[in-house]
Amino acid sequence: MEVEKTTMVSDLTKDAAPCRERRFWRTAALLSLVFLVGCATQRGKVVDEDAPTRVGSHRAGAEIYDPAAEAAVAGLLEQAARNPVSSADVGKTVAQIAEENGVRKICFLGVENAGGEEMGDIREDLTEAIRTKIAQSDVFETIDSRMATAGLREAGLRVEDLLLPEKRERFADALGENETPFDYILFAKVTTATTVDNKDSQVKYSLTLDLVNVRTGSSIRETVSLKKNYNRSAKAKFLGMF
Repeated sequence: MEVEKTTMVSDLTKDAAPCRERRFWRTAALLSLVFLVGCATQRGKVVDEDAPTRVGSHRAGAEIYDPAAEAAVAGLLEQAARNPVSSADVGKTVAQIAEENGVRKICFLGVENAGGEEMGDIREDLTEAIRTKIAQSDVFETIDSRMATAGLREAGLRVEDLLLPEKRERFADALGENETPFDYILFAKVTTATTVDNKDSQVKYSLTLDLVNVRTGSSIRETVSLKKNYNRSAKAKFLGMF
């Protein structure tokens, strides 16, 4: 009788093994389905202001343009502090000039993308970042871009036409001003330079600011460049981890 019991238990064990295997694979398949559905669904997360900026994998984003705007505007304003607006202002700081003549006004209509990448909404964000940083200087301010755009459209002009005195008069007339409503024109341009190394590449992103004095014709230029690697090869990805 003992032999028969052992045989029966052995048979039950053999029958249970395929059942356990089928349950295992059903569970694995279900988990895989849940994982795939989760991957296909976009999720959002609010991060702190001081959280690290995410680095884009295919083009430049805030990790490039935020520090570029910060450095370019700071350098431009530092140069402006050392350059007189007119001969009567020689030896004076921008703060002294502003105190005597009021805050200097800048016409700034946005950033020109002359690079090889689409900037998308980054372009408008960069424009606003530059405008805000200028306004925080206390000695410069930008005229309302909507007013400037409307004036250019009404006068049939482009922003670079404002470098010519007669065109500025036409622009001022369109705005109903007796004289040019600004002292400077700020041109901002983004350019790129790409170096390709087989599957990998490096892109140099440059933000150039040109501040042109409409009364003297003199200009101040500041360029900030940052480089970014795009790794496709396994070797470059490995080295990029360190």
